[in-house]
Amino acid sequence: MRAFYMRRRGVPLVLSFLRDEDMESFAPSPLELIASTPVGLDEAFLLRSLSDDLLSSLRRWRQERRYIPRLLVSALAFLLLYLFFSLVLLDPVPMIDELLFSFIGAGAAWIIMSRADERSSFMKGKMEMIEDMLDSYSLVLSGDMAALEEYYDGLYSYSPVELASMIATGTLPPLPSLNEGWKEEFSLSLLSHLRAVDSGIDHTLRRIESDHDRERTAHFLVHQVSVGSLDLLDLALYQALGPASFQRKKPSDPAVSSV
Repeated sequence: MRAFYMRRRGVPLVLSFLRDEDMESFAPSPLELIASTPVGLDEAFLLRSLSDDLLSSLRRWRQERRYIPRLLVSALAFLLLYLFFSLVLLDPVPMIDELLFSFIGAGAAWIIMSRADERSSFMKGKMEMIEDMLDSYSLVLSGDMAALEEYYDGLYSYSPVELASMIATGTLPPLPSLNEGWKEEFSLSLLSHLRAVDSGIDHTLRRIESDHDRERTAHFLVHQVSVGSLDLLDLALYQALGPASFQRKKPSDPAVSSV
């Protein structure tokens, strides 16, 4: 299992598949952290980012698994409360109070069950495994990561309009040669990050591929930046990574979910 730590201006990029991990079959395994230099004072930020990704996957998986039981209990609470207040509560406007109290009771049942799931022994056990795995990570110093950081830093020299045009026309500066065997994994991890911060990224990528009006596509990219939903530098790096980056599978796809 790998994670990637890429320094850039501002907040560093912490990339991995952990956000999309399939918790059904998840088992802790040695974690390699690929970085250009020792993380130093950024270690706490790094571990918190990876932990948040895994906990997000764990909570999402648990919510999906427990959705039907929560729905049934909430529906039963609604029905029982509605029948109770219909028989006990006499008011001049029929159904209004009964429906109001029943919806409140159903919502309360949903929240109580969700919080009980969070405090369950199963969740606590999984969280302990996650903490143990992250605490024992191994750092792998990488020349390829240093090359990626240098390439990314060079992208700051372009204006948003220039960068959008190069993305749309496929004329980004070529990446340096990467020889350490994790280029595709890094690319898909970057895609996972892009999806997490921009829900419309798949539409944007399809438009870049299929729209033959490159000038219109460039204007679209600049607009997405102006409304705050797109990071052009991250997108440019993703596009520059080449053929491996076109494997745009959803997080539920096994090829993306596993490391």
